[in-house]
Amino acid sequence: MSELDFLRYQGQTNPFPYLIEVDKAEGIYVFDKSGKRYMDMIAGVAVNNIGHRHPKVVEAIKTQVDRHLHVMVYGEFIQDAPLEFSKKLTDILPESLNCVYPVNSGTEANEAGIKLVKRVTGRTEIVSFKVHITAVQTGHFLFPEMNRRKSNFDR
Repeated sequence: MSELDFLRYQGQTNPFPYLIEVDKAEGIYVFDKSGKRYMDMIAGVAVNNIGHRHPKVVEAIKTQVDRHLHVMVYGEFIQDAPLEFSKKLTDILPESLNCVYPVNSGTEANEAGIKLVKRVTGRTEIVSFKVHITAVQTGHFLFPEMNRRKSNFDR
């Protein structure tokens, strides 16, 4: 594969991608195919603040993969890992925050919040505001005003 293949076949997130051909990542570094080391100042999905390939995370992933991967949305099947996480988190939260719905992104969190509010209130209409903050995931825009702003952002 080449830079030309990347530019032709894969969508980019901005007009000026870094074009680093990643071979591996370890700790806070990303290495290109020639072995050049770059400090990862972006830290994408599943990296967070612990770096790439943290040994404890790698071991936990391997253990989970040997059992099963994601089998169903949370809240439908009882799965040990998210249940254990939820218990540990509620143990350190204020007593009134006694339930967790673990999700992968802000988009999923927003969707869950909307569904929860609709369930609890019985209401079906949603109020939106013109001023909002956009994130990496822009697929969660539900309102016409947000779609207009999104298209301005993407230009």
